[in-house]
Amino acid sequence: MTKRPVWMRLAEYMRSLAAGARGNVVSISLRRAKRALEAESKAEEAALKAALDALASLGLLEAAGSGKRQRYVLRRGTPLWAALEAGHVELVVAIASRCAKPPRRRLRR
Repeated sequence: MTKRPVWMRLAEYMRSLAAGARGNVVSISLRRAKRALEAESKAEEAALKAALDALASLGLLEAAGSGKRQRYVLRRGTPLWAALEAGHVELVVAIASRCAKPPRRRLRR
C-alpha cells in the first residue's frame, strides 16, 4: 500500500483543522503536523516544512516564532481558509507544490 503524497495529506489536515476551528485562528506547528500526518522519514519532514514555508512565503499562512518553536497561523477570511472550507484541496496542493523548493543537500566528501 502506498501513502499519499505529503502535500495532499497536509492539505487535508489543514482542511480538518479549519473545519473544526472554534475561533478565527488555527495554529499549525511542524511537530503536530508531522505527528498527525505520520511523517516518519526525514524526507517527508523536509517536504512538509517546504510546503508550510511555501504557503507562508505566498502570504497564505503567517509564520510565527522561529527555530524549534516555529508555528504557522491560518486565519479565517484568508483565501487559503476559504479554499479549504470550500473543499478545494487539490487547488491548495497545486499552489503549494509549485512554489516550494525542497532544501538542497550538500554532498559530503
